Amino acid sequence: MMNDRIYYSREAEQMAAQQRTILALVVMLLGLGLGAVVALLFAPRKGEDVRNEIANQAGVLYENGRDTTNKTLKELQKDFDKLRGDIEERLKNVSR
Repeated sequence: MMNDRIYYSREAEQMAAQQRTILALVVMLLGLGLGAVVALLFAPRKGEDVRNEIANQAGVLYENGRDTTNKTLKELQKDFDKLRGDIEERLKNVSR
């Protein structure tokens, strides 16, 4: 078990944990990269078709994200205007 090690300082223990995390991330990224290469090699469609589909999907996601962002900004503006009105009204009541 890895936790059976004895570290002579808290700093050494943290550094070892950080190195294990980095190693795990590197191994994971290498595995993902290798998996992507193998998937592309055995894909039933041409690379150009796959690239076009990815580009189309990215465009759709971009448009959906932009629409959602615009709707959210409009709602936030309404909420902000309402809050501003409420604050102004309360300030008027306090000054009376």
